[in-house]
Amino acid sequence: MIDLHCDTIMMLIDEPDKGDLGQNPWKIDIAKLKKGGYHLQDFALFVELDQEKDPYARYEAMRQLFMAEMEKYKNDIVHVRSYEEFKAARAAGKISALLSVEEGGVFEGDLQRLKKAYDDGVRLITISWNFPNGLSYPNGEKYEGKGLTPKGIEFVQYMEELGMIVDCSHLNDTGTYQLGEILTKPFIASHSNARALTNHRRNLTDDQIRLIANKGGVIGLNFAQSFLGTSRISLIEDIVRHGLYIRNVGGSDVVALGTDFDGIRPDTEIEDAGDMMRLYDAFRKAGLSERDTHKIFNDNAERLLQTIL
Repeated sequence: MIDLHCDTIMMLIDEPDKGDLGQNPWKIDIAKLKKGGYHLQDFALFVELDQEKDPYARYEAMRQLFMAEMEKYKNDIVHVRSYEEFKAARAAGKISALLSVEEGGVFEGDLQRLKKAYDDGVRLITISWNFPNGLSYPNGEKYEGKGLTPKGIEFVQYMEELGMIVDCSHLNDTGTYQLGEILTKPFIASHSNARALTNHRRNLTDDQIRLIANKGGVIGLNFAQSFLGTSRISLIEDIVRHGLYIRNVGGSDVVALGTDFDGIRPDTEIEDAGDMMRLYDAFRKAGLSERDTHKIFNDNAERLLQTIL
């Protein structure tokens, strides 16, 4: 199994007394990843720009914590920088950790900082969050018609040149369509659902689903309740509903997982990463073949890693 987005590093740095990556009270730790049969977990370094005097320093602190956890648990999990390293980790029976940044604005458009991030092992960047950041504009009516800035275009082109995954989750509609025109390689929505089912600005339109699919990218199903439906908690049936819808619109090669665990409300029917087989079984019971279910849980995301990394 591959999950393209979680915010566990944020929890570890903000509440250090509650545990570490080996074991903690949240949705993701090594014990839970092993129980859930994970091959790879993406760990996002999320920086909220308006809460930090020095966003880059916050990013660096989170990166250092991530690296320390990788060293501490190197017998169980390994930071991977390429598809070859991912395959080697899997062959060795270890979980792979992909390092990402959720908020491209931490680099302030500085391509030297972007190159340093690549050299430090960052392989995926969510270009925008919920603020204009010099690179792009987020979703919201007041930003309608605005997308990537000239600096943002330069930034994503350099990401593609380096071999980094460009992520449009949180980016507004205009910017998402721009990525389709600018990039020659696939891009992703690491944690987004279908807007036709749940009319949330963070979800994707049918045209965007088709755009990402046609580029060879993937869409990670987000477990946040507000992106799924109207229930008080995040229900398995709603995750399945969005997954099947996206598959019907974009084809069987576009759907993946991007749980957003430890960044969303903890009220989820799936208890934690160790409970993910319940979702697998639900897709099968909904009529999805074993092959297509395996695509959602592993193969589509793995194809993306092989293509870009």
